[in-house]
Formats: sequence, structure tokens, C-alpha cells
Amino acid sequence: MHVFFQILLGAGTLLVCAIFHLATIGGMIHHLRTKKPLSRERLFHQRFLTVAGLFLVSLFSHTIQIYLLAFSLWLVGALPGYEEPIYFSLVTYTTLGYGDVTLTPDFRILGAMISVTGILMFGMTTAFLTGLFFRVLGER
Repeated sequence: MHVFFQILLGAGTLLVCAIFHLATIGGMIHHLRTKKPLSRERLFHQRFLTVAGLFLVSLFSHTIQIYLLAFSLWLVGALPGYEEPIYFSLVTYTTLGYGDVTLTPDFRILGAMISVTGILMFGMTTAFLTGLFFRVLGER
């Protein structure tokens, strides 16, 4: 696969993942802003459920993105079947990169773009959850 096409496909999937993740985070922020105030009696319980729910929604967003990236790898023929693209996307998106499944030189740049996507999306999630924790802990 030509380098330019790899960059375009990588940038396109990164853009789709970023839009999806930003929409997810935006939805969570909207939910937090429109949520009823917490009652004093069940404050800890409600905060725990809110943070746990937001964490699970974030995890779901990352999972969808990993499947989207795996589908992209499968679509261009970079990896066969369905398990290898999912596995490769997962270990590359998380920047773990075991190296037991690798891409041919024709798709290397695409693999690097998946890693960049994961770094950026985890960075957004970390910033959001950190801000949320500071806000929740600051309400005491």
C-alpha cells in the first residue's frame, strides 16, 4: 500500500475516532450538567455510581474505536480473519505492542497511526476523568 494512502487512511480513522470520542465525552459532560443535585444522605453512593458509569462509558468508547481500527485493517487486507486485526489493534492502540503479530512493510505507517490514535484518545479520557475526580473531591 502506498505511503500516502496509509497516511490518509490512518488520519481518517484517527479523525473518526476523535469525533466519536469527543462526542462521547461531550455527552457525559451534558449528562453531568443536567443531572439532579446529589442528596446529602446518599452522596457517596451517588458519586461512586456516577464515576463508575462514566468510566464504563469511556471504556465502551475505546472498545468501539479498537473495533473500528481492526475493521480498517481487515478492509485493506493488512491482516487476515477477524481475530488478528482485533488483537493487533488492541495491543497497538494501548501502545503495548507485543510484536507477535506484525504488519508487512506495506502497512507499517498505518500501524503507527493506530498507536497515535490510542495515545490521543487515552489522553482525552485521562484529562476528562482527572478533571471529574478533582471536581467530585472538591465538592466536600
